[in-house]
Amino acid sequence: MEFEHYTIEELKPGLFAMDDENGDSLYLIVGEEKALLIDTGLMRDDIMPMLKSLTDKPIELALTHAHIDHMYHAPEFATVYLHEADIEAWRKGILRVLMLAGFQMFHVPYRKFHTARYTPVTEGDSIDLGGNAIRILNAAGHTPGSSIFIDEKHQCLFMGDAVGNGGASAWMWLPGSLPIGSYRNNLIALQGKLNQYVDFQMLGGHRTNTFPTDDNPQGQPLHMQSISDMITLCDLMLDHRAFPVNTQRMVIFRTLQYQYGDTGMWVRKSKIK
Repeated sequence: MEFEHYTIEELKPGLFAMDDENGDSLYLIVGEEKALLIDTGLMRDDIMPMLKSLTDKPIELALTHAHIDHMYHAPEFATVYLHEADIEAWRKGILRVLMLAGFQMFHVPYRKFHTARYTPVTEGDSIDLGGNAIRILNAAGHTPGSSIFIDEKHQCLFMGDAVGNGGASAWMWLPGSLPIGSYRNNLIALQGKLNQYVDFQMLGGHRTNTFPTDDNPQGQPLHMQSISDMITLCDLMLDHRAFPVNTQRMVIFRTLQYQYGDTGMWVRKSKIK
């Protein structure tokens, strides 16, 4: 299925994946009473017309985290769910300043985000769509309030950027990202909670990065081993037994790329603690 600037795939009845031209992924879950969009991508044009072509149900928005490529279209929605820790980080200015930089970086028009009006969520909460309740898990690291959404009906885990998107891709260098020691501890807790979902499909915030191609031969699907490998990598980094495989300047920061097994990250040296 095609829509301008998007490739749309119906993964299962009532579950759509949309990948925009920037490599951002958004997912629409259609329940009996309403639908839920997970993340929004970053295309310039409004996305509601596309979503309305897929369902006539009322549509709410759930954000895996408060970064521009995941929430740019949030002003189009009357109801927006966001983890309380990201709402707080926005209030303090950390994520709001990052958003202002994103307008310049991605050359998109300015939009105002009223995060104080969002519905705060945290682990244990759920969003009832009618016949399908989407549950929330904490996955702090990439942002203070990064979340994973569990869809038991479709047997899917919507991961956002919590563990990267295939290969050595997790961005832990950004302002607001947690130190590696805290990230490691949160991953260990998350791993235990996800053990009961080993057969579920993990869908990331940039799922096309997980598809091996000629340009991206390291593309790897997300799976439980991704989390296990990330924990091991954090341990090695904290013990000074891992070494960068690449370096790159990201905006004003010098970042280091670390890799282990099927996963890895970009990080600033100051966050390895």
